[in-house]
Amino acid sequence: MAGPMTYDAAQFTCNGCGKCCLEGAGWLPLVEADITLFEEQAPHVLQYVTWQGDPGARQGSLSRTVVTGRETTRCPFVRKLRGRAQYTCGIYDVRPTVCRRYPTSRDHALYTGCEGYDMPVGGGD
Repeated sequence: MAGPMTYDAAQFTCNGCGKCCLEGAGWLPLVEADITLFEEQAPHVLQYVTWQGDPGARQGSLSRTVVTGRETTRCPFVRKLRGRAQYTCGIYDVRPTVCRRYPTSRDHALYTGCEGYDMPVGGGD
């Protein structure tokens, strides 16, 4: 049996499957930099944001439930490309820090069903 596999960002390539945005992305944590970026470059996103704290030290979340009141596991900005099994991000250029860091590990990618992580040669059981 092989030892634990480590995460290698060079092996990850996003193919737009959207699984990371469809499962578990209905609520995303935000940091001050995210909130500031939305204020400066994408104020329309703020309707999906709740936060607490004073400017410079705010923390919050981005959620579809802020506007609709409905529970969801899906990010409010993910859109399916017509006729394709692929998705796009409506706020890609200003996406939150948590999205920019995806995936944080191979296990994280596999948890969401991400298709962009290639198994290393000789890895696994």
